[in-house]
Amino acid sequence: MKPEVKDRLITGLAQYLSAQSAGSSRFAVADGYLAIDNYFSAILLIKGIDPTRNHRQKLDLMLEHFGNLMGKAEISKNDLEKFYECWQKVRYSSVIPTPNETLNFLRLSYRVISAITQEIAYLYAKSADELEEELYAEVLGSRWSSFEEECRYIHEKWQQEAEIQGEMGYGSKLGNKMLNPSNFCEIRVLADDPVTKDILANDSEFGSDVAKFYQSFLNLVVQVQNTRHKRGIEPNEVPNFMLSLRMRYHGQSLKEIAEDWGKMLVNAFKQLKESNKGSNDNGV
Repeated sequence: MKPEVKDRLITGLAQYLSAQSAGSSRFAVADGYLAIDNYFSAILLIKGIDPTRNHRQKLDLMLEHFGNLMGKAEISKNDLEKFYECWQKVRYSSVIPTPNETLNFLRLSYRVISAITQEIAYLYAKSADELEEELYAEVLGSRWSSFEEECRYIHEKWQQEAEIQGEMGYGSKLGNKMLNPSNFCEIRVLADDPVTKDILANDSEFGSDVAKFYQSFLNLVVQVQNTRHKRGIEPNEVPNFMLSLRMRYHGQSLKEIAEDWGKMLVNAFKQLKESNKGSNDNGV
């Protein structure tokens, strides 16, 4: 596979995963469209077609040369154009798509990515699963992260509790299970360097701790739902929101940390010296 093709696929997958974990519809739409745009570039490059920097023209090229592929995946020209138009709006205006619109665009992103992945895998005599494994290994360290199994267990536990609540007369069993917040949550842990990626993918102790964050996040979703209800939001609209809890750690080498602190101390002493000089000049 040409390096430039693989680069586009890796970038597109990273953007798709970012879109999935976005708690803002604007961020989700922005990253979701950029994800499929990079997948468009990848398959156009394979066919020797210049993936122009003009995103509208790139969409037209995709529809012209791969319209049949999109059709087979039940992705219409209208679907893609609506996604493109919404992406333009979130880039250049303050419009906020609804959670439902955003969810539909994310589903469309997934279908586009799946269709292109299958086609590219076929062109390189691979299975789609093999190509996915390869790309996920580049982005996450592995197709499956260390916390996947425990998070699935938590999901099942919430389903069981929803059913028990229904049996006790609080709502219905089916309705409670449909509204289980873990049906609508995604958890991603991202890193760049190979060692940390391996920890995310394979360290079971780390995965167990991540799963605890997931459990806590589900409790936060329920807390928001309950608070929305107390504030008079009608029952139909209580779960109609988006939420994410994003935290980051941006580390440095010990040498870089020391250099940064050294620069800050030098600047602080310089400002203090100038301040004292100004005071003395004013006769203070």
